[in-house]
Amino acid sequence: MGSRVIPITLHPAESVILKSIDKLFSASAAANAVLLLLAWAAITLGVVGAVRADEFPPAPAGTFSLVVIPDTQHYKIKKKKVDNDAFESYVRWTVNNLRKQRVAFVSHVGDVVDVNERKQWAFARQTMDLLHGRVPYGISVGNHDMAASGDSSLFQEMFAASRFARFDWYGGYYRNPDGDFAHSGNNANSFQLFTAEGLDFIILHLECNAPDDVLDWADDILERHALRRAIITTHMGLGPRDRPKTPEDFFQSPKGRMTWKKCHGKRGNSPQKMWEKCFRKHANLFLICCGDQSRTQTMRQTARGVQGNFVHEVLSDYGEQGMRVMRFVPARNRIEVRTWNSLTNKFCTSTEFVPRPSEHQFSLLYKMTTSP
Repeated sequence: MGSRVIPITLHPAESVILKSIDKLFSASAAANAVLLLLAWAAITLGVVGAVRADEFPPAPAGTFSLVVIPDTQHYKIKKKKVDNDAFESYVRWTVNNLRKQRVAFVSHVGDVVDVNERKQWAFARQTMDLLHGRVPYGISVGNHDMAASGDSSLFQEMFAASRFARFDWYGGYYRNPDGDFAHSGNNANSFQLFTAEGLDFIILHLECNAPDDVLDWADDILERHALRRAIITTHMGLGPRDRPKTPEDFFQSPKGRMTWKKCHGKRGNSPQKMWEKCFRKHANLFLICCGDQSRTQTMRQTARGVQGNFVHEVLSDYGEQGMRVMRFVPARNRIEVRTWNSLTNKFCTSTEFVPRPSEHQFSLLYKMTTSP
């Protein structure tokens, strides 16, 4: 069953400036585009005075941020040791900006590792330890984080539920009734609770291609917390709608909510099936974050749930080119989405695959002045 996609609406000032940027960028006027982007940032972020290219303006009072870490599978071997500059940079920047950006939560979209081996998991654990105890966070298990069968034993060893049990923001995890922790159990699917600026949220982190029993659990959790505003992070979401048959299909085929899957065999659900079986039913759901598609990098669409609620689906898989900072501005009923490259200390305004700045820096409408 399909869903109606709603065009994204921007603030009038933002729309005018972004259109100007896109025109300039199409004409290869990159320098002018950057200058216009900074002016636009001053308008939409409420910043007074000049904004430097190497400065992320602080979050004003009355706002808060959700940091979304994209796929961090870009590992290298340096002096016979596993290293990952982007992963470490994204996390360190987040830690150093918790207060400045009023960070309320950090969500990792999955593909934490590239190869599902202990060395890379040890690095991931060491890196995420920088956040541990400082800010609530959750992790979606990507296809690189498990075997094709859905066995995510190494993830569960490094990020077991017991690691989070002492935190009051940790809600719990799916318990496989078969007692098989390797498949879908022990924090492979989890939920967290947080409150920011008087707004109560629940965020679920679901594994790639979550099977039916996991979706039944997610249904129950969302129903039990129906008065909280709901976010879901799951690894696969947007990208080529049909399974690519050639390398070119990853770029050229029609894109949207994917109808194919990678994990869990016959038990696994495609992103489209996850929407139909679970996500679309919940009136409090307003945001779905995903990754997985490095050849799409960024994409968004807005669908309508069966109860009339609008759900923003947002893909980010930038590799070493940026992370996402989603600034919630309740007074304006807006979520200002910024793609920031902490390796270069610059906003990401263009990539080889997605040249237009308006695909990397944009806003979402979401009503926060009433109950969910």
